[in-house]
This record gives sequence, C-alpha cells and structure tokens, in this order.
Amino acid sequence: MGNGMPIVPPIGAPLRVRVVGDTSENSYKSRVADLDDEFLYADVPVHQGTGREMDVHVDTTWVIEYAASENDVYQYCSRVLGLSYIPTPAVRLVHPLRGSDLVRIQRREYFRVSLDAQVKLTCLRTGESYVAQAIDISGGGLAVRTRDPVDIEYRDRVHVDVTLPYTGYRLQAPCQVVRVEAEGTGRTLSMQFVDIPEHVRDQVVRYTFMRQRALRRRIDS
Repeated sequence: MGNGMPIVPPIGAPLRVRVVGDTSENSYKSRVADLDDEFLYADVPVHQGTGREMDVHVDTTWVIEYAASENDVYQYCSRVLGLSYIPTPAVRLVHPLRGSDLVRIQRREYFRVSLDAQVKLTCLRTGESYVAQAIDISGGGLAVRTRDPVDIEYRDRVHVDVTLPYTGYRLQAPCQVVRVEAEGTGRTLSMQFVDIPEHVRDQVVRYTFMRQRALRRRIDS
C-alpha cells in the first residue's frame, strides 16, 4: 500500500463507470459489492440521469473511478470478466491493484453521490422559479428532475437553492445547464456550478463524503 495512503475502495464505496469507446460519454453509478485478492465485484451500474441499468457485456472495458478517502480519488481501466452472484448479480472486474494503470486523480469535486432533496431553480433568462427533485451532486455541479415541463434550456444560467442533508448547509449557487433530457412530461437537468467560492465548494464536497460514509455504514450494518 506504500506510505499509508488509502488506495483500495472499501465495500459499499460508490463507483463511477464509463464504457471505453462510448462516444455519448454516458456516466453510470455503481458500488463495490465485494473485494477479494484478485477481483472487484461491482453492483450492476445504473445511468446517472435516467436510473436505467446498464447492459453489461463481457470483454468490454470500463473506466472506473472511486474515492478511497475524502481527498484520494483513483481511476483505472478493467475488462468486464463476467457476472457473479453474491447473492445479487455483481459484475466481476479486475482488482484495482492488479491493473497496470491505476492513477490518483485531482478531481475529488467531480465525484457524485445521490441527493434526496428539493431544489428551487430560478432561471436567470426568464426570472421564472421552479421546484425540482435533486438526483445527485458533486463539487462540480448537480442534476435534478422536474415533474412538469420547464422553460429552461441548454446553456441557461440558473440559480439553485437547496439544503444539503447530513450537514444542513444551505447551498445557494449559480449554475449553467450543460444537458437537458426529456423524462416523460418533465425534464432532467444536468448543471455545473459557475464561479462559486472554494469555501462553498468545500461544503458540497463535505456532504458527498458524509453521504458515502453513511452508505457504507448502512451496508456494513
């Protein structure tokens, strides 16, 4: 392990997954279901925006990102080796330390966790306000889902107002919409924070880390 720095994700840790060669840059979320000396077993990933399960194909290659601690985010590639049942289906992957390309990345703020909270959105173009349901959040931005159509478009500036669970921090921040997807009658909006102070971003990162720890405790208990 060298110098005591955490490298291997604990069981229950969130994973972010992308399929190598997927030009749509779809991002999926998963969790570490189990680990042994040779393999990492991951829950079947679900799409970050739609929540749909990924079609898992053996021999495709995934880019896998995980946080070993609050500041240590790692990325590596693994071929999909197969499915195991422990007891629910899990994808068998190469153990992070068995691969040749494990790297530490300076992108802790982009590590997303789920967020169950109501978000007030105010579109700066129209002045209209809406209430949306948060999907997930990171230090880089957040995604929300609205039940009804909203007059918010790609590249619009939006002011968000949401209270983060666990910490109780009230986040009020400007965002830019980077993706809009139709979801039935509503919309899924992916947004990036714009020009937010580092102390505000730190509060978001603090929430993401507390959320990960809470998920791990739930799995361990």
